Amino acid sequence: MEPVLSSSAPPQYNSQSIINTAEETLQTSGVSAAQTVYKSALLEWVDDVTMGDTIDKESVKGEIANLWLAYADLNRRSNLFKSATEVYEQAINCPVGGEVGKIWMEYVHFLEERGRPRTAQKLYLRALVEGNDGDGPSVKDVADQNLLWNEFLRMMQSLRKNPDLTLEDLKSAVEHERGAQVDISTTIMQPEAVASAADSSASNTAEQRPAKRSRWDKKTPEQIETLSAGSIDTAASVVFATSKNMPPEVETLWHARDGGSMPCKPEPALFSASPPKLGDPSGKDLVGIETAVKLLQMLTSKTHDGKSLGSALLELCHACWMMTALKEEEAVKANEALEKKITTDTEALESNLAARASVAGGAMAAVQHANEQERNQFIMQCTVQREQLLAFSAWEFRKLLYTQQIILSSAKLPYFDGPSVDSASINVQAKVCSILHSAFYLRARVGEENHVKMLTKQLENLQKIASTVVKSEPVQQQHPAQLQMQLQQHQQLPYQQPPPNFPLPPPMPPQMFQHPQQGQQMTGYYGQQMH
Repeated sequence: MEPVLSSSAPPQYNSQSIINTAEETLQTSGVSAAQTVYKSALLEWVDDVTMGDTIDKESVKGEIANLWLAYADLNRRSNLFKSATEVYEQAINCPVGGEVGKIWMEYVHFLEERGRPRTAQKLYLRALVEGNDGDGPSVKDVADQNLLWNEFLRMMQSLRKNPDLTLEDLKSAVEHERGAQVDISTTIMQPEAVASAADSSASNTAEQRPAKRSRWDKKTPEQIETLSAGSIDTAASVVFATSKNMPPEVETLWHARDGGSMPCKPEPALFSASPPKLGDPSGKDLVGIETAVKLLQMLTSKTHDGKSLGSALLELCHACWMMTALKEEEAVKANEALEKKITTDTEALESNLAARASVAGGAMAAVQHANEQERNQFIMQCTVQREQLLAFSAWEFRKLLYTQQIILSSAKLPYFDGPSVDSASINVQAKVCSILHSAFYLRARVGEENHVKMLTKQLENLQKIASTVVKSEPVQQQHPAQLQMQLQQHQQLPYQQPPPNFPLPPPMPPQMFQHPQQGQQMTGYYGQQMH
């Protein structure tokens, strides 16, 4: 796999260092841990480019493409072909690396190796004619287009067993069957002599045999509207891959927090069943003025094309709330099923014990003793089953918390910086989510326009309050020389004795330190004599 060259990429975006780390992790911790290395790096880098204003997309496009290719190659070498297909799909849909022709070419070759030429054919059309976004070819670079067209021609010559098929024939067929407008002038053409000979051969063949039914798929690609500024949906595939399994280091932190006790659900949950009752919709009484201002700015912001960025964020939070609701419902159903099974088993056991006692005769005492032991053993088994279900449910909710933290961290919410098991962090994250829970409930009830107007007014008031607080409490800055002088004066202060009237503790009575004489008995704590 040859790397994609990138020009003037910032030093922190070095794909080779990530690849080396992933290979070392593969040798020490296995494939899953190596996959996590790629997932985390891709999630962070794509977010930096799509959601930040300081990173140039063109400068890091090649490095991100290298990570996608190395990530897919890891799955191919591990015989995880389904995972490799998912990675390739995520790569060509990536808002940064999806324009790189090398990714499309590697994906097409992979499909050919797997015996899927029809899918590879559709992939060429997406790359060269019209992508899913309806904005022309997915691959924009002319040189990459030339390489893909030549590879497309090679594949079609092999499939149709027609080595005389030319690039012009292929393009005209694509233009005719798909109705797409392909700019022929931007593509490298064959030499004039070869082209004329191939054209004459193709025309003679067309005159000698009747036209066949086209093999091209006439279905137009589905038009999908993308959120260019939010980057929430665009990074969803990477987030999904990252949050699918909890890393071992996070599980270890939970085990350390449990100690020797039974695992329990994370408390509080990020989202409650009902929307919270907030006295102040800005939430400044929960998270403070500074964080409330950040949240209001996110909820009232818009993209460059006028779309509501806050609505996309609230949709994401609503999805996280739905995840919690589904997990709660799943836990309730599992508990009900277990209790129903225990009730049925208890009735069957009591029936068997009663039948056994009815025929005991003179051995009634022994039978009753055996029945009691069997009943106690059954009760113990039921207790173990309940504890196992509670432990399993607790870990399921911990995995849910990890997934929600990853998703909300990708949205750059305050206090969300990756997974955390710290109680204080979870508590403040739950406060942030309660504000967002109230926001998406209120927006669905009153409408986006009215909700944004209310939040804008709240934002203006909070900004005034924040500016007033800053002006009323100026920070006194001292020169470093003054601070050094004060420190020296403090160090030179002599030790002073306490004043005469300083209350001192009374002396201990001497009898408390006297040892008992020989033959004398000692009295214990509860008045018992100790010998």
